[in-house]
Amino acid sequence: MALQDQNTPKTPEKQKEEYKKNPMRLYGIYSSIVFQMLAIIALGFWGGKKINDYLELPNELLTVAIGLAGLGLALYSTLKQLENINK
Repeated sequence: MALQDQNTPKTPEKQKEEYKKNPMRLYGIYSSIVFQMLAIIALGFWGGKKINDYLELPNELLTVAIGLAGLGLALYSTLKQLENINK
């Protein structure tokens, strides 16, 4: 009976569901989300530092503020991507 189940053609819906649950595909998606988060946060702090140096401000408050804005943007982006994956 099991051999017969293996030979039967799969429906497109079942193939799509298997594709979505493929562990290597999910691993690739989640690891790319991590690198996107790191890039957004790093660009935020790097850009804040460059703007702070350009304006010649005595403290690093602008660097921290822009970096935290980058952190918020990275978290928002991550949550939206995870929401789309789990649909």
